[in-house]
Amino acid sequence: MARLYSTKRLILSIILGFLLPLGYAFALSTVSDITGEVPPDFMVMPFGWPRPLWIFLAGRQPSEADVVHGLLFMAACNILLYGTAVYAASLLLELFRRKSDGDELPPPPVDFRPRDE
Repeated sequence: MARLYSTKRLILSIILGFLLPLGYAFALSTVSDITGEVPPDFMVMPFGWPRPLWIFLAGRQPSEADVVHGLLFMAACNILLYGTAVYAASLLLELFRRKSDGDELPPPPVDFRPRDE
């Protein structure tokens, strides 16, 4: 049976939860710089979705003083969302890859000692 909690899986999900939206944002920025066009809002939402949540929780639009806290909030929300998705996907992958514990016994060990004849 697979363990529900794994430290390696948790660390991997935190790292990928940060790197996946960051990589997507970097790629979108690079393509936007090359083409000279502003990306549409639906392409920004995969990493910019916490902004409406910030506005709802704060009850106001973010100001210049909120830049650091806003970026930390967005990073934490993205890590939580994408990290949870990566954690669940890696758990499912482990469950599917793990062989079932059958009732079959392993074959007996082979004796490699030379026979005395």
